[in-house]
Amino acid sequence: MDTNILYNLPEFANSAMPLGWPIAIYFFLTGSLAGLFITSVIATLLKKEEWQPVAKLGAVGAVILLLSAPVLLIVDLNQPLRFWHLFVYLNPTSPLTWGSFFLALDGLVCIVYAYFVLQGNWKMARYWGLFGMPVAIAGHGYTGFFLALSKARAFWNTALNPALFMISAMVSGLAVLIVLSNLWLRRYAPEMSEEQIARHKGVIGTLLRLFIIFIIADLFLIGSDLTVLASSDVESYHMLKLLTTGEYAFWFLGVELLLGAFLPLGLLAHPQTRMIPAVQYASAALVIIGIFVMRVIIVIGGQSVPMS
Repeated sequence: MDTNILYNLPEFANSAMPLGWPIAIYFFLTGSLAGLFITSVIATLLKKEEWQPVAKLGAVGAVILLLSAPVLLIVDLNQPLRFWHLFVYLNPTSPLTWGSFFLALDGLVCIVYAYFVLQGNWKMARYWGLFGMPVAIAGHGYTGFFLALSKARAFWNTALNPALFMISAMVSGLAVLIVLSNLWLRRYAPEMSEEQIARHKGVIGTLLRLFIIFIIADLFLIGSDLTVLASSDVESYHMLKLLTTGEYAFWFLGVELLLGAFLPLGLLAHPQTRMIPAVQYASAALVIIGIFVMRVIIVIGGQSVPMS
């Protein structure tokens, strides 16, 4: 019997959507969490005083997102009160089993790391940061693997998803940090010397350059993904049409790419205009919206094509 017949159940394939909005929001929050944590750890490892505010802002921001993200994951379960089954009834071959433990470990590491950062114990913060870096990558990277292993979904079943999820996580995390760093500078500038202000602006300038690099890398992966969709099977081409001419074209081309990537790159292209706080706020906000729409399109849009 052709196994395709088992997948192509008309009623189920066209109507069932096992992953909903809570999962899309969860992916967005955990991605931003990973981006904040990784950037915070890098700032800690630099051992420079001017990077300490970035380390603290990233650590606290990661903990705040950490407290909200798992709630969405639990709410999405058919029986939320049984979420603890994920830790008791183990399936070593399931990404959900590994993801549950990575998320729990990520939470522990984030909280301990944030504690040492806020206490100013930079030696211990660096130890926990180095330990937590691969945990944070695994904690969010598994979501890309989870989708990539879904063989029946044309838009998910690609080896690019884990890399795309991590790169976009850095983009959203940097966007949040750029906003927080500007707010921090605005709050403490009256108490700082001109030299301290200049050094902090230099830190923001470095964050902006990293921001641009990761946006470009994100666009490269998206372009690669579109190329694969265009040259693959019928279901993949159907997904490409949905993104470029169909019901998701406005959100993908207009919001995710134009407003969420190309416009911010244009605003940040010139070194002088790049350092204007209003430009930074606008660029970061647009990118955050674009990354959120990306997550929604991947999760919701990825289930719009009948399973192959």
